[in-house]
Amino acid sequence: MLDRHPDLILENCGSGAMRSDAAMLRVLQMQSTSDQQDPLLYPMIAVGALAHILPEQAGNWAYPQPDMTDEMVVFTECTGLAGRLYQAGVLSGMDDHGLDLVADAVRVHKETRHELARSTPRFPTGLPSWDDAWTTVAFDVADSPDTYVIAWRQAHAEREVDLALPHLGASGAVIEQVYPAAGVGAAWSAARVAGGMRLDSGDAGAGAAGARMYRVRVS
Repeated sequence: MLDRHPDLILENCGSGAMRSDAAMLRVLQMQSTSDQQDPLLYPMIAVGALAHILPEQAGNWAYPQPDMTDEMVVFTECTGLAGRLYQAGVLSGMDDHGLDLVADAVRVHKETRHELARSTPRFPTGLPSWDDAWTTVAFDVADSPDTYVIAWRQAHAEREVDLALPHLGASGAVIEQVYPAAGVGAAWSAARVAGGMRLDSGDAGAGAAGARMYRVRVS
């Protein structure tokens, strides 16, 4: 079928990814990673799925709701940005500000999806588990100085976390927040430390879940 229709895109839902075996992944372009409806639990699934699903195949749902805070909209959109963005949610009920956050995530996805398709995922804080306070993933882009980093912070987490990125070595690196735009939500900071980078969600981010996407460019 794909030989006859090369532009056809086939997705395997697999009952919420309960079937995402190698045989299916070999012939289908997209694989839904879950039907999980709690946005706080989805990052662990999205990151863990990258242990056996290619980033460009891994379909992660982002489902913002009209009653979500800015931080929660960003949180669920960052889950979508960790693979192939499946944009859902009750967009018809959102105000212009909320829609702008969603539109910005879609723009970032369009700008980075081809780089993620050439990347190798790594797990700076280890493979995820359900009780992790921080969940992180990094995408090393082939033949590029760039690494994309996405971090999700649960409400009970410490404000700081160190991410192991030893491939950065002792070289200089420029860290840029890709999503959300500056001024949205709490003011997070990111800095190089020995062996990687440190994220600080700041006092304003204490007690609330949040997420950010960064580009780390080795100079």
